[in-house]
Amino acid sequence: MSSDTAKLVLPSRKKEPYVTVSCPYVDCRVSIEYLAPTKESVSTLPAHVTTFSVTCAACHRNFDPPASSKTLREIRAQLQHRERGPQKIRRRIGTDENPLDMTYYDVLGVPATATDVDIKKAYRKMAIKLHPDKNPNDPEGEEKFKTLGAAYHVLSDRDLRHKYNEFGPSTPGLIDPDGVVDPEEVFGGLFGGERFYDIIGNISIGRDLKEALQKDSDELSAGAEGQEAPTKGDKHLTPEQAEAKKAEEEKQEKEKEAQREKRVSMLADKLAHKLSVYVESVKTADDPALVEEVREGFQRITLLEAEELKKENFGVELLHAVGFIYGAKSRHYAASNGMLGSLGGFFHAASSSFHTVRETVSTFRAALDLKSVFDELAKAEEEGITEERKKQLEDQAAEKGLHALFKSAKLEIESIIRDVCDRVLYDTRLSRQTQKLRADALGIVGHVYVHVQSDEDHP
Repeated sequence: MSSDTAKLVLPSRKKEPYVTVSCPYVDCRVSIEYLAPTKESVSTLPAHVTTFSVTCAACHRNFDPPASSKTLREIRAQLQHRERGPQKIRRRIGTDENPLDMTYYDVLGVPATATDVDIKKAYRKMAIKLHPDKNPNDPEGEEKFKTLGAAYHVLSDRDLRHKYNEFGPSTPGLIDPDGVVDPEEVFGGLFGGERFYDIIGNISIGRDLKEALQKDSDELSAGAEGQEAPTKGDKHLTPEQAEAKKAEEEKQEKEKEAQREKRVSMLADKLAHKLSVYVESVKTADDPALVEEVREGFQRITLLEAEELKKENFGVELLHAVGFIYGAKSRHYAASNGMLGSLGGFFHAASSSFHTVRETVSTFRAALDLKSVFDELAKAEEEGITEERKKQLEDQAAEKGLHALFKSAKLEIESIIRDVCDRVLYDTRLSRQTQKLRADALGIVGHVYVHVQSDEDHP
């Protein structure tokens, strides 16, 4: 046998850019390597997918490797510079069962068959995950949040969803030409929806976010035109700039006060009209039996209304918050005008102040809980994280984030409702009898609202 035939021959492979990583599972920790995603594989991913997983060669479990989100962002940025190839042949018109385009569904992570409830739940979760404040280091963060808002705006409206299913996202009138959706509209749908508008008005969280986005846009425009963008601090401002900044802040404060006054005035008119059904009926009742009949009828009408309102997003929670203030203000009026006079009113005012302090502390704690989850999630993503742990943390962040947002919105709503009630109950143009009857009716509405239960609470 020749020496050539006795030689050991080993196979080879083309050198490829493998990435070395350690399995994050504590019972494995094996060092492995994987190939980064290709441009072709990334191009097929839905827009809402922001990371990728690797299967451990030893324990065969999946995990998200460190910097996986950054890797996908870089590959997608490269893909944006590619020249577009020939357009694929596609259908001209889709159907509700088989939409022409699935982009918005993919953004929310739902199928084309998703119900209105499925879409709302998906949006709640994704809104917390993609909010720009929670992703300050993501250069695409604001764009992702805008796309999410556009997707929810379209798919949560049955008429717009039908148009989208048939003709896709380029349908005229589907969304703003620049792809921007009003944050006030989005947050309004998130907490209460249109049905609560006559009770709580527009929650200012959405307006504040819109103003922040507008400010960011102004600063970006100034930078693009070579102008000096406003600084965040006052240290480097000239006296003229400091004075201009102060004047602008005062102007904004006055605008907010005017918006609040307009909101309170509108809600007070709506509430007074609602209570007038009871007030005018009692005035025309000529015996106690009729008065009781009016009371029972008004209570039934209010209960029917509450049963519909509770179906909205956070409907039960909003009814409880509004009902608590209605009841407290009704009792405060009765106490202030009863035998104990101002002493009784002082007691109820103190009780209301204690409630406000308690809710403020609760809101602060909710924000801290949310921050701790996001900090843990960010750290885990940098160090490598298992799919199970990532999903667990994201679910916690979505739940705690929505809870913190609602807590903040609730504080604002309760403050507005207090002013609305004061305006309705202490209208000096009304007789003492009318004020008292309004207070009685307000107490009835409050009692019904605070005792509303979600369908899950019923046996």
